[in-house]
Amino acid sequence: MKKRLQMEEGHTRERIGGHLPAALRGEQGVVIVVVMMFSMIFLVLGLALYWLSVGQIRSTETERKDVKAFNVAEAGVDAGMLALKLDWPFNPADNVIVDGYQIKSTLQSENETLYDPTNASPSEFLRVNVYDNSSLTELFVTEPPDLDQRRYWDFNADGKMFVDATSDVQDDRHRILLLAERQTWNLAFPLGTALFANEVDANGQGFDIVIEDGGPPVWYDVSDTTGKGITAAEGIDPRPSNEDFEDVITPALVHALEGIAEERGTYFTDGELAEDFLTGDDEGGSVVYIKSAIPVDIASNVQIGSVAAPVVVVIDTPAGSVNGWDMAGTADFYGVLVVVGGTTLKGTCSTHGAVFTSGTLLNLGNGSVPELCYNFTVIKNINRQYVLSVNIVPNSWEEYAIPTGM
Repeated sequence: MKKRLQMEEGHTRERIGGHLPAALRGEQGVVIVVVMMFSMIFLVLGLALYWLSVGQIRSTETERKDVKAFNVAEAGVDAGMLALKLDWPFNPADNVIVDGYQIKSTLQSENETLYDPTNASPSEFLRVNVYDNSSLTELFVTEPPDLDQRRYWDFNADGKMFVDATSDVQDDRHRILLLAERQTWNLAFPLGTALFANEVDANGQGFDIVIEDGGPPVWYDVSDTTGKGITAAEGIDPRPSNEDFEDVITPALVHALEGIAEERGTYFTDGELAEDFLTGDDEGGSVVYIKSAIPVDIASNVQIGSVAAPVVVVIDTPAGSVNGWDMAGTADFYGVLVVVGGTTLKGTCSTHGAVFTSGTLLNLGNGSVPELCYNFTVIKNINRQYVLSVNIVPNSWEEYAIPTGM
């Protein structure tokens, strides 16, 4: 019995031992396949994540370069707008030039990642062109004219100019185009009026008015219609009127002149400081507002302003003070003199433009030259030269991402 049990136990072990290795070998094959499949899946996912990350990095870098190129182009637009505000181009000699090299140097000194385009001249980093919304063949255009058709000044005199800026940063090009429009102070000195005063008086030699530029009719408007003290050249006639000073030189005009002077730092409460400025080198094209109890004395052999850059002088002294404007020797003043109240003219005063005073104009000069030379161009230039701001015409802003090589 014992021997039989041992034999049966041996057979049982043989059966178990014979089948177990085969089963295990089958399961091992499945495990290998599953492992390989998961390995392939993880490899594919890893590669996908890698290329996704690479793509995002490249996309981010492209977007970053595009933003840089846009910002550089926008800086060019800002420079063009500022140049227009400082010096609007009224004639061919006033072409607006924006120095792209200077902007490039400034921007790159503040941001070292603004690289130049590959194998390109520095001028391609930023180019800014300012030109009229007209062409050599058309007075008005809605799209920018071709390069050979552009006028670089306000030819059609509508107060609008294209500002066109193109940048190239690390071979990423961007262009911004817009239409700029100037907003001016509401200056409106009357054309054709040489003199407005409550009364004109003189010390014997009279007050001479001649036409220097412009044709008849030219008027002098004073309440004393007999022309007391006035010697007028041919073509200059008295104009009887019931107008008040405020009808000709309106409070709005005086306010605008005061605002221009305050904005540009030419508002003076000290007559001597006003004298220093007027006899300096930067007075051309200015509005000078003087609210001082001290009369303004201009030395001899001085020229204030010019036909192209005339000056407006407003003397608005406190009540009870003497509104004095004394030009000695052969001094010349190109512009418009506005006096709120009466004034006394001394010396050899020669004004090229027009004079407006709300009180009595007393001439105590020696009469060796005409005291007033009416100049149409001077007044016209004053009426248009003071730019308040330059704004973007609504809906005119356009942006272009330009492919490299175009």
